[in-house]
Amino acid sequence: MKKKSLLMRILTNLDAVICGVTLTVCVILVNANVIFRYFLNNPIKWTDEVVTGLFIWTVFMGSAYAHRRHAHLGVDIVVNLVHGKAREIIEFVMDIVQILILILLTYISAQYVCNLIWKRGIIFQQVDGALKYVGQIKLTLTDTLRIPKWYTGIAVPLGFGLSLIYAVYFFLRDRLHIIKKKPEGGVEEIEEGGGAY
Repeated sequence: MKKKSLLMRILTNLDAVICGVTLTVCVILVNANVIFRYFLNNPIKWTDEVVTGLFIWTVFMGSAYAHRRHAHLGVDIVVNLVHGKAREIIEFVMDIVQILILILLTYISAQYVCNLIWKRGIIFQQVDGALKYVGQIKLTLTDTLRIPKWYTGIAVPLGFGLSLIYAVYFFLRDRLHIIKKKPEGGVEEIEEGGGAY
């Protein structure tokens, strides 16, 4: 069996890598700020803004990673009460509902990011001696570092979008059997983990 290169392993597990890196940087920055604030009496002013942004990336990339690993909590009381064909039907319907909700969340969060990118306002300016309407569009920036807010916000539709891709993949593989399961130790790492319900 051929061993995957480090680059391929990173790309295959990019959601986990992003989650791990952002969480690590969050912990380092928070601890550094505590030291600077309480021991050196000189807090780092931008850490709250950076940590908040990185935490958003951690949450949504972590959510996608958990979806890939089937690590989200599920309420399986109803599913465990039934067996056979009824259980398959319930799981099929649950998967469809899950995909529809993820489509909706991805769409709404993408709209949110589009609204984050540009701030619109109604402005009247003096043009050729007359007061005329001029539509103002400018990039929305964070308060302290003055970086675009969408850098943080883009994590939301990316996380929901990745979860949607994983949900569709599992639906096609496990319910419709369109995609064949790879043998253990294969190139595919998307099916690792236990069941969600």
